[in-house]
Amino acid sequence: MKKLWPLLALGIGAFLLLALFTLPAKAVLSFFQPPGVALGGVSGTLWNGRAQAVRSGALHVGSVEWNLDILRLFTGKLGADVKVTRTDGFAQGSIAAAPGGRITLRAFNASLPVSALPPNVVRGGWTGTLNLKLGQLTLENSWPVAATGTVEVTDLVGPANRPAALGNYRVVFPAEGAGTADAVTGTLSDTGGPLAVNGTVQLNKNHGYLVSGLIATRPGAPSDMTRTLEILGEPDTEGRRQFAIEGSM
Repeated sequence: MKKLWPLLALGIGAFLLLALFTLPAKAVLSFFQPPGVALGGVSGTLWNGRAQAVRSGALHVGSVEWNLDILRLFTGKLGADVKVTRTDGFAQGSIAAAPGGRITLRAFNASLPVSALPPNVVRGGWTGTLNLKLGQLTLENSWPVAATGTVEVTDLVGPANRPAALGNYRVVFPAEGAGTADAVTGTLSDTGGPLAVNGTVQLNKNHGYLVSGLIATRPGAPSDMTRTLEILGEPDTEGRRQFAIEGSM
């Protein structure tokens, strides 16, 4: 009889493991749905499933597919491959969450309208397309503390009270020579448009940001845009003026 106990325990364990892996996602998420998050059209299992419509507060996320990394659970972390699909864009990558709220995204690619970003990130009235290609992005308390890759904004138009076509811009992380542990710094440049811009984007751990550098209008830029830059002071010998935009989130 004693020899049967190990086999019985193994059988029960295999049954529980199989039951866990095949749990319907809809049944589980109906009990453990995060506060403020609405899920619709849930299908598949807890480990490999899909929600056709996800909304977080007033923000429409889109259709979400996930495939949990079971092996990562044995390291005390929650990991998954996630894909978000919208009619106006997408986002996909691998995500790992560690105790303490640290979240790491790897091979993260996305293309979304600027208007899809939360209002605390971009105020209403701005339009354009945001393209991200990040090898790694680490967040603590929902704020970047490390980043590698590129962020691009194309066809940027704004602000709402005086909309103007501002062109295309790219930020490359990390910036060359960036060595401070208290900030994430990227190199800012334009990739076409009425404004020639070169500078840096700095994200501090206290949720503050600083965008600074040199800016000038290109030939053919609207005259009111040229006049607006005059408030920045006298230009250098190449017609560039220093600028700085600072704030916190």
